[in-house]
Amino acid sequence: MRLPVTTEQFLTEYWQQQHLFCPQALPHFQSPITAEELAGLAMESDIDSRMIWQDSGVWHQQTGPFAEHAFQGEMPWTLLVQGVDRYHPGVSSLRNTLPPLPRWRFDDVMVSFAKDHAGVGPHFDRYDVFLLQGTGRREWRIGPYCDDETPQLQENGLNLIPPFEPAESYVLEPGDVLYVPPGVAHWGLALGEAITYSLGFRAPSVGDLMGRRTDAALELIPTTSLLEDGASLRSPSRPGEITIEHIANARDAINNALDALDSGQWFGEVITEGDGEPDHPYPVAALQGEQVSLHPTTRIAWREREDIIDVFIDGDHCEVPLNALGHLIALCSGEWILRRELAGTSEKLFEALCEAGALTDEDGA
Repeated sequence: MRLPVTTEQFLTEYWQQQHLFCPQALPHFQSPITAEELAGLAMESDIDSRMIWQDSGVWHQQTGPFAEHAFQGEMPWTLLVQGVDRYHPGVSSLRNTLPPLPRWRFDDVMVSFAKDHAGVGPHFDRYDVFLLQGTGRREWRIGPYCDDETPQLQENGLNLIPPFEPAESYVLEPGDVLYVPPGVAHWGLALGEAITYSLGFRAPSVGDLMGRRTDAALELIPTTSLLEDGASLRSPSRPGEITIEHIANARDAINNALDALDSGQWFGEVITEGDGEPDHPYPVAALQGEQVSLHPTTRIAWREREDIIDVFIDGDHCEVPLNALGHLIALCSGEWILRRELAGTSEKLFEALCEAGALTDEDGA
C-alpha cells in the first residue's frame, strides 16, 4: 500500500491519531470480488451479513442470510459482508498490502456493496480501518472526534450519530484508500454503484488484558504469600484508620507480585483468541498440495526468547526452536512454503500448525 507520507510519519503522526487520504494507494487496483459474488456469500447461513437502508428519514437494518429477492429493493441499500477474506482468496490477499503494522492487530476484511446514494449513515468506530475503494466512487465525509459522551441515535440496532458538517470530504475511486482512526466520525455515500473494502484492526480491551494477567498470576502465587506491613507503619494512624500509606503498600505488594510472576504468555493468548472456536479444524491428512500457507482464519503471533520461540495460535501456546523463525515469519507474511520443507526443517512448528488446523494448501484444504 503506497502512502503519501513515509512509514515513520504515518506511525508517529497519523496511526490512531488522525485520518489520512491515500490517493492511488494501490495503483491499477481491480476488485477481486464482484457484486454478484458478494451477494452469493450473503445468502450463506454461516456468513455474517446485513443490509442497511434509509426510508423516510429512518434507518433500517436486516441481518442475513438473504434470499435473492432481497437485492431487488427500490430504496438505496448497502450490503455488508463480514470476514470475506476467510472465504475468498483474492480478498484474503489484500491483508498483505497493509503498511507494516502489528499483524496480530488485524481483524478481517469487510466488503460492502452500495447502490447509488446509499450508505450506512454517520457513525464512528472503535477500531482502525483502511477504506479501500474497489469499484465505482464513494464520497467520505470526515467529522469530529467522538467518544462515550457523543450522542448516539439507536435506530433498529444501528449505533449512529446525528448528521454533522464535514470538516473534510474525499471522493474515492478504485485504488484510493482512506485511513480512519478510532473515534473519528465518518459518513460514506456511494456515487453510483460501488464496492468498498474495510480492512479493520482490532484491539483487546484493557479490562480483558488486566483480567488475564491477574488470572495468570493467581495460578502461580502461593497461598502462603501474605501482605507485609513494611514502611506503611512508619506513619502513625488513628484507631481503625486506613491510611494512604496502607493502600500504597498493598498496591506495591500486588504490582510486585504481578511483575514477578508475569511470563507475558497471557498477552499472546489474548491477542490471538477469536470470538469462538476456530472454524478451520483441518487435520494434516487433508493437506495434499505441495505448498502450504496459513489458513485465512488463523490468528497467530510469536515472540523470540533467548533460545526458543513462543508461538500463539488461536489462543493456544507452544514452543518451537529458533531455527523455525524464518518459516514462521514467511507464513505470517502470507507467503506459501513447500510442505516438505516446512515439515523437514521446522518439524515442531509444522506439527503445532497441523494440530491447530492452521494451514491450508493450494487445493483450499
